[in-house]
Amino acid sequence: MRLAFATGCFLTLIIACSTEPRSEGGPPSATDTDEPTPTEDTDAGQSETPVPAKPLEWPNQESFATSDPWIAEHHDAITKMRPRVLAINFDNDAKTRENFKTHVNQLIAAIKEGSRYHGYGDPAAPAFLEYEVAQWIDLADATPPANWTHKYSTAVPVNCSSTAFYNFDYAALFNETFAKHFGAPLCDLFAKGDVHEVWIHMNGDPDPYTCADGKTVSTVGLAEILEAKPVYDGSGVKKTPTEWRPCAGNGCLEEREATAFEACGRTVRVLYINSTRGPGCALHSAGHGYEWMAGSGAVPELSPRFASFANLDLDKKYGLPFRDWYVCDAPDCLTFEGNNTLEWKARNKTGTIEKYDQACGNVHFAPNSRAHYDENESEVLSSCEHYGMKDGPNGADAQEPFSRAKYAAYETLAPDCGGAWQVYWRQSFPGFGNKATDAKGKPLRNWWPYIFY
Repeated sequence: MRLAFATGCFLTLIIACSTEPRSEGGPPSATDTDEPTPTEDTDAGQSETPVPAKPLEWPNQESFATSDPWIAEHHDAITKMRPRVLAINFDNDAKTRENFKTHVNQLIAAIKEGSRYHGYGDPAAPAFLEYEVAQWIDLADATPPANWTHKYSTAVPVNCSSTAFYNFDYAALFNETFAKHFGAPLCDLFAKGDVHEVWIHMNGDPDPYTCADGKTVSTVGLAEILEAKPVYDGSGVKKTPTEWRPCAGNGCLEEREATAFEACGRTVRVLYINSTRGPGCALHSAGHGYEWMAGSGAVPELSPRFASFANLDLDKKYGLPFRDWYVCDAPDCLTFEGNNTLEWKARNKTGTIEKYDQACGNVHFAPNSRAHYDENESEVLSSCEHYGMKDGPNGADAQEPFSRAKYAAYETLAPDCGGAWQVYWRQSFPGFGNKATDAKGKPLRNWWPYIFY
């Protein structure tokens, strides 16, 4: 889904619950920014540092905060990352409030499994991301006021004058009131490395909210995930003076919120977990965060590679009038003729790609999807498990049949919102110990450390 509102906008396999107002519907590409980006033939984005015999984990005594230069400098030597989460519950509902710790721990487990490079084929593949909860902050009302009818807490901050697609007041998380809840100002927690991400657990209550001035907000909406990230050059060095990308989450921060995030001086990311949904939905949201981060231009060495992997370069690869299938506006947008010829229709246009030769796909579109969120049993060719391996004919990435069966093993771990597909998709990223190479045959870097640049 494009936006996740506290209304609990329901994800189905066919119908999109919401659309974000970008002209092409999908995550941004590097070409949407003024940042120059490397091509597949540049040396940026390759592994140059051999992995040490002794495991090198982050955070550590030398580096403990997001955007530390140490992360980029040791990118290729890091063997594991253990990011710390500030988990906040705003849920008042008796039935869903008790899901707080369960949902957070389920999401941690799904992310961990998804960070095992080619784990679907290698039982011994190590997990690279092992999130830990730094603090559990439960801000539910012990006894809600008599006239309080919402399923979320009175502690929820609402920006009644917001002009953004959300009106949850993200900037308030950085104020003195929340500093008392957290034990310190939020920026201080990020600076000390006590916190690397914030996860908000809240009920999807669709009822209107009445502001102090009597104004009514249709619902208290949140974004699936928002992030402000400093910009790096093509060699992975943070720019000086610092430049920012306030659109590194699934959507852009309003100026007021962007100012609050950027005041911390380092990457700040806030994820929403709908307490009425399951871990797959939260993983889906985090997946959009990766799409937008990769396409924001904040880390130019990643952008073109991720676009190629995620089929977000249809205009360049096939000459289509759009970048990605997020423009699809019908339940039968894509039709496969055989396993590698694709007929498409979108925006009142139609076309055929005779030799699709696709890579891995993206959050909404697995290789065989026919529309947003579609999961099915049909087999098509994909090089998902061979991205960058150059193990096919004429040095191309090998293709093999793909269907829902490829990720069925993860249905129990993340059963909703295409979560099982998300686990498989993530395991196909060039991760720790990958054997993928670029067009020059140089090793590709592990894509996970970029999250914390």
